[in-house]
Amino acid sequence: MTVPASSFVLTWGWSLLCLAALGCQTVLMLVAAPFFTGWVERLGGRMAGECRYRVSGRWQEIRHQFTRPGLAEPDHKAGAGVVRAGFVLAVLGCGMVPVFMLLPAGFPAPGLLLISAVLVLASLFLSLPLVAQPGRYALNGYMVLIADILLLPALIPVLVMVGGQDLAAFLAQIRSLSPLGNGAPFVLMGVALFAVAWRTQQSDEEGACPLSGPDRGLWLLARDCVRLCWVTLAGDIAWSGTLSLPATAGMEAWGIGCLEGGGAWLVKVAIAAVLLALTHLVVLPLPKQGRVRLATVFLLGLLAWQVAYPVLTPQQEPSSTTAAAALQNPIYGDDGGVQP
Repeated sequence: MTVPASSFVLTWGWSLLCLAALGCQTVLMLVAAPFFTGWVERLGGRMAGECRYRVSGRWQEIRHQFTRPGLAEPDHKAGAGVVRAGFVLAVLGCGMVPVFMLLPAGFPAPGLLLISAVLVLASLFLSLPLVAQPGRYALNGYMVLIADILLLPALIPVLVMVGGQDLAAFLAQIRSLSPLGNGAPFVLMGVALFAVAWRTQQSDEEGACPLSGPDRGLWLLARDCVRLCWVTLAGDIAWSGTLSLPATAGMEAWGIGCLEGGGAWLVKVAIAAVLLALTHLVVLPLPKQGRVRLATVFLLGLLAWQVAYPVLTPQQEPSSTTAAAALQNPIYGDDGGVQP
């Protein structure tokens, strides 16, 4: 796959604008994550015939937890430390996942491996409080923890498709491909990443979490951020043509592209919310749910890699010598004479 050359030059002005846009993307993800979870829960409740809170009910629950005093038990203090570490990683993931724009060439940008590792590590930290409790809930917590540990190996086919380049450069290469044409393999790649965000209602991680007070509020917010990061990352790869990229047209055109990218992000998030709400109708026990999720991520990524191989492989033009040798009759030798 060839990349068209660009005459864009990264200046200090563009660098400052990119930093400001990264800050806006991070704040937008932090604010929108609880609303996204509330939307998924409300849609899932409507489909299942259950009564659920409003979309803003998730934010109200988080604010309510921050106003409550926490328990001063030793296990809760240890869990509070890992929750804070998980929240920091979740915020870092929100800053690294593109929402409405791509970083230009020359600007430091993370790769898909680094982003996936940060999100998986955040999930591991947020799963540790589920283990520090007695009885059946501790067993369920260990199952969730093992499923998160095996998540990064399941993403190997997806990571191989991106290779060693950063995510912004990869998305800039495929943004001109149509999702219904040559870009269809990358839609499969996005679906594989979308399957990471799938959690069934039978896991009941929120009810099993022993944290309370501000620590629980931080835990809920961090989980919502990690989930929205996976959904946004899947939408970016499946439909990367909506992401704005700085060009020689000027800052005004780039700003309009960012607004259009933000609107497209809302559309992608709305579609993802409906799909995740439909998964609430799937009834699976926790061990089988983890196996199905890991198998779905790996097999879809493997299929996407296989289908996208002709697109990802650079097409080499044959040289004149090779073309002449191919057209030459095999009965003639190198000097043009007839072989014995």
